[in-house]
Amino acid sequence: MIDLMTHLFRLQAIVEEGSMRRAALHLNLTQPALTRSVQLIEERLGQPLLERHARGVEPTAFGREVLSSVMRLSRQWELAEQELLAATTSAKRVLRLEAGPLWRMVVLPAILGPLKEKHPDLRIELTNLRPAESSKNVIEGKIDVLCGGLQFVADLPPTMQHRAFTHFHDRVTARADHPLFARIPKSGQLPPEVLLDYPWLVYTGDPIYELETAHAATERLGREPDVRISCESLASALRVLQQSNCVSILPDGALADLSGPPLVPVPVSLGRRRAPSGVIFREEMLDWPPLTDLLSACEEFFGTRGYVLDGTAPTQPDTAEATP
Repeated sequence: MIDLMTHLFRLQAIVEEGSMRRAALHLNLTQPALTRSVQLIEERLGQPLLERHARGVEPTAFGREVLSSVMRLSRQWELAEQELLAATTSAKRVLRLEAGPLWRMVVLPAILGPLKEKHPDLRIELTNLRPAESSKNVIEGKIDVLCGGLQFVADLPPTMQHRAFTHFHDRVTARADHPLFARIPKSGQLPPEVLLDYPWLVYTGDPIYELETAHAATERLGREPDVRISCESLASALRVLQQSNCVSILPDGALADLSGPPLVPVPVSLGRRRAPSGVIFREEMLDWPPLTDLLSACEEFFGTRGYVLDGTAPTQPDTAEATP
């Protein structure tokens, strides 16, 4: 088993370096030794792993599958080594998180401090969620936990686990004293076309919100809204809404614990997408103490805030009585 792992890690180095020569220099081994490692793996698995060309080598389709598994095994090996060293040295364990903007701004700031107090030797690395790469990154062990929307979990391999904590709703949002609230009729629902009388802000940090504004809103309103501001930062988008007459489609969870002028959902039949939210991780990590404590902290956070799994989330009243 150890011999096989050694050969697999050598294969990873070959692919990452792009050539046998550079990999041999990196590992301080001879090229024939690396060639023999590749041959042994190919004999064991029954398929070619590498394609050779003038510039070096690159993995075959099957080789990429093997490499993905190797990277996952490499990360698990690293975590096991960190656990063993933690008992006798000052080596720090590392938890790698990739999170969407709502988790980075609202959820994780309340969780990571207490988690760090419980695990003083833990180093936490937090990066922005990258929709095109995130699922691949967590599968291959480049990150440990993906925090955000769970819309694509059905496409993940069975080796991946997920935990749903709540559902967030996309709502048309404006500041609480926005003049459009004075135009809500007795029915309590603002006619959608009224939104065309005000400037719009488009949050571009997640492509889905651009699509909702560009397509869903246009289809529902009959023409394209007057987009005055495009903003990639969720925090900046909220701040602009607080200081202007702009309206925007945003997740309702972003309105919780917001300092400054309150923002509230607009009672209008537009922007009602319901999105599950939680975490995704590799199944072999389930018993790793930092992860189990992170999951417990998430459950406590959403339970304390009143967010529940059936999709109900606390927001300010969505009624005409809340208008100025």
